[in-house]
Amino acid sequence: MGSTGDGETGSIDFVDQLVAAVSRRWRSSNDLQEVVDHQLWERDDRLTLIGEAARSQVYDARADIRRQVGEVPLFELAAIAHAVVYRTEGRWARSVPADAQYVFAGLSTRAISTLREIGLLLEQGYSFGARSRWRTLSEILVVARVLALGDRHSFTRYRLHRWIMLKDQRVRTGDSTWVSDEPTPEVMAARLRRRFGKDFDSPYGWAARITFRELRVIRPNWTHLHKLAETDEHDSRVHDAHHAVHGADALGLLGTVDAGYGMFHSGSSASGVLEVTRDSVRLFRQTLWALFEGCLKFSNERRPQILQGIVDGCALNLEENLGWRIVALDPVARDNYLSAIGDLLGPADLQGAST
Repeated sequence: MGSTGDGETGSIDFVDQLVAAVSRRWRSSNDLQEVVDHQLWERDDRLTLIGEAARSQVYDARADIRRQVGEVPLFELAAIAHAVVYRTEGRWARSVPADAQYVFAGLSTRAISTLREIGLLLEQGYSFGARSRWRTLSEILVVARVLALGDRHSFTRYRLHRWIMLKDQRVRTGDSTWVSDEPTPEVMAARLRRRFGKDFDSPYGWAARITFRELRVIRPNWTHLHKLAETDEHDSRVHDAHHAVHGADALGLLGTVDAGYGMFHSGSSASGVLEVTRDSVRLFRQTLWALFEGCLKFSNERRPQILQGIVDGCALNLEENLGWRIVALDPVARDNYLSAIGDLLGPADLQGAST
């Protein structure tokens, strides 16, 4: 374990005192919990103070992160994107299917919410946790790009596929209760199979028509959707996100190691904050663009195109600015940058760029 901060010292002292008190009073193997509960009850006020101190330490971490790496500009982008999506509603032409507008609003809202969650974690120095939420954004991007390849019926299939997912979930959990006035998921799934075909009744059956046309695959899995979405540039980051999510993954241990000191830690760190921020901005920009494209294919309305350009330009500027900040603060990133442009610049120019 790494060294503890001042906010954790009180909890360690508390545990040491509790161990000593329990050790003096515990006599038999079957009354340990009773002794512990009694000692905790006697120290209830102290435990509350420890919680307040630990909470303050977490909130105070933002100032330290800001001092080391500067502001994390995700909330600015989320606010602009929210305003753009809000102003886009009702601006689509009648030629844009209602289901396409519904999916646009729903997935855009979820992407914005996820970006804000990432921002909260990064501002407190939890880049590993933020990376796990990054996985959600990458999956929204895949869905958005696949839908953009489809037709107006693809959005209807995607919206209604929730009944298939609900039916499958009830099978897995064994929960057969249903209190809604609507038909049960089993009844709705049977109706949808008759309407869209048996291939609809699969985890990604909503995309079956698209994958059959593009790949000659009638029962697609996530690999097929990923191939259609052409998101290979994000693969390494997506794999990092998988490791950040899965508790049984041994590589997930790396998320508890402070890169600067090589110690296990459970608190915040400036390590990786800017990099995850930049990657999040890029992914979010591509996701919003794809969601817009899914509706704009049915209409060339001027206002939505302008709104799309506004949020895309804002995100692109932030992404570029974050790249330069990383180069300025991280010697390794700066060396990699200079190495990458070495073939484009002469020796004199390269030397000047490094000073």
